[in-house]
Amino acid sequence: MNKKTTLIVFLLYHLVLFPQKNIDPTSEDIQLAKELKKKYLEDDVAILNHVEDISFDFDKKTEQVIVKHNNNQEYINLDSRTKIPLYLFYDEQSTIDRLKVSYRNNKNAGIYFGDEYYNNEELFHTDARVKWTTLKFPLLGYKYNFSYTKTYSDIKYFVNTYFDDTYPILKKTIKVHIPDWLSLDIKEINFDNASITKDSKRDDENGITTYIYTLENSNAIPKEDNKPGPTYYRPHLLFLAKSHQKTGEKKTLLNNTGDLYNWYYSLIQQLKDDPETIKEKTLSIIKDSQTEEDKIKAIYYWVQDNIRYIAFEDGIAGFKPDEAQNVYRKKYGDCKGMANLTKQMLKIAGFDARLTWIGTKRIAYDYSLPTIAVDNHMICTVINGDKKYYLDSTEKYNPLNYSAERIQNKQVLIEDGDSYILDKIPLYESTQNLETFVGDFIIEKEELIGKISREYKGESKSHFLYSINNLKTDKREQILEWYIKRDDNNLSIANIDVTDIKDRDGDLSLKYNINQKNAVSAFEDELYIDIDYYKEYKNLNLDKRSIDYMFPYKIFEKTAINLEIPTDYKIKELPKDLKIKNDDFEIIFSYKTDGKKIKYEKTIHFKNAKISANAIDAWKGFHYNLKKQYQKQIILTKGK
Repeated sequence: MNKKTTLIVFLLYHLVLFPQKNIDPTSEDIQLAKELKKKYLEDDVAILNHVEDISFDFDKKTEQVIVKHNNNQEYINLDSRTKIPLYLFYDEQSTIDRLKVSYRNNKNAGIYFGDEYYNNEELFHTDARVKWTTLKFPLLGYKYNFSYTKTYSDIKYFVNTYFDDTYPILKKTIKVHIPDWLSLDIKEINFDNASITKDSKRDDENGITTYIYTLENSNAIPKEDNKPGPTYYRPHLLFLAKSHQKTGEKKTLLNNTGDLYNWYYSLIQQLKDDPETIKEKTLSIIKDSQTEEDKIKAIYYWVQDNIRYIAFEDGIAGFKPDEAQNVYRKKYGDCKGMANLTKQMLKIAGFDARLTWIGTKRIAYDYSLPTIAVDNHMICTVINGDKKYYLDSTEKYNPLNYSAERIQNKQVLIEDGDSYILDKIPLYESTQNLETFVGDFIIEKEELIGKISREYKGESKSHFLYSINNLKTDKREQILEWYIKRDDNNLSIANIDVTDIKDRDGDLSLKYNINQKNAVSAFEDELYIDIDYYKEYKNLNLDKRSIDYMFPYKIFEKTAINLEIPTDYKIKELPKDLKIKNDDFEIIFSYKTDGKKIKYEKTIHFKNAKISANAIDAWKGFHYNLKKQYQKQIILTKGK
């Protein structure tokens, strides 16, 4: 190697080495990462500092208040090697720019972001887009800075911002700069269990008041399934833009519920529905109906059966429904389009049908808050004399006069011309979802042989019908057998008899014969019997849970199993009864005998469709006993 070559190699080595030294973690970074890992055992990355800076301006061309939402985040790796996704959503009402990922020395990391429409199998059209990338951390203590600005072209679409994140945060600061010409309320929600301080400062020269919120030492958002919506438990700020005077005169934005309704109503007034295109079909649907309720039911069920529901949940844009004729032609639509088709068909049939806005139980807000964040769903309401029918055509197997758990007891905003009607969806008792399991068993050759009768009501029936009818096969008996057996080869099923699996109105009944292996064990003169096959909620472990556990509906299950005691056997041991009862759940196990039969009864009742955070400790203690209960066996012994 000559001197010239040696010099080139030396220069290249140092050109690579010096920048690498500037981005590799320092000894202090490594030590900090180790300390944080001890505190956040389940997290691979933490946010050292996150600053949100929110400011407001006015677009003279559109005459809209615009929002600039600047974000700066500093990440640190808590593991030897980690990669995390970064993604930012935007739509026609927002843009994302000044997007940058840099090393700890603030040099641009050259990270490429993909930019595409947000799509999945259930999404047919939306203006939502996502910018995304993968951030790779090669070493413990490695740092990145991530910054971007999201701009909202209309302040009504800027509804809230959350303090916590997917990763633990050491410090987060949210600064909200409100100019004097803008009337904006800030609601502080779910602050009780968060270490958040608030300060303010005044800039008289520019006429701006700045509110500064600081959060310290926040855990990551719980990585748990079956969670309530984020507005119930995550600390956040809700922004209510009331009015502005930027142009010299007061311009109302969303000051009250009436303003929110007026904007919604202006959107549906833009619709160009063509009733003639769906009139013939509507009349054919109701031609055999004998009563007014029969007509409502016929139309409601037809939309449920024939229009495919495809939706993008929690989108803030796109509050305008599709025209009824478009939904009818395409045979699919979102909740707004399905509600509008239902409305137009019912109007053709002579009913007073109206579009209705509602927030599902995913949202904690109600219509006392004038913001588009209050709702995420649309249904149709029929007003017929003193009775209101709430029709959610997206609930494919719900009968007339019954609403799904997700909208029960929720406030609705019903169109009423230039005015509006506020009402509430009825709240249904858990007993209306009763699911029963009745079994009569005998013991033959160490097998349980019996006849089973199961019945489903309310949402237990709707969920059963959805599960069965959604499987893409015409082999109904095989589907039902799979549903019963859960792929367990110890079960043999025969003579399945089920009521009409398309019928929403009647109770659903399922009957079959069953042979169950490995449920009886013989040792010398004794039989050990495991009488409970399904062992519901045995695996519902909430030991690490801190927030409500949500069920899809209010659970009310009753099991009654009669076991015939074989000739020449008597009872040696029955498990003891078990019972727990509190505001959220009631579970009862009982064992009785008349000397000839053993009757095992079990009641499981989650009466509020959840185990609330303050009942989790009770569940933890009970769950231990529940697992032990399921392990207990009935013992029979030979002899008189």
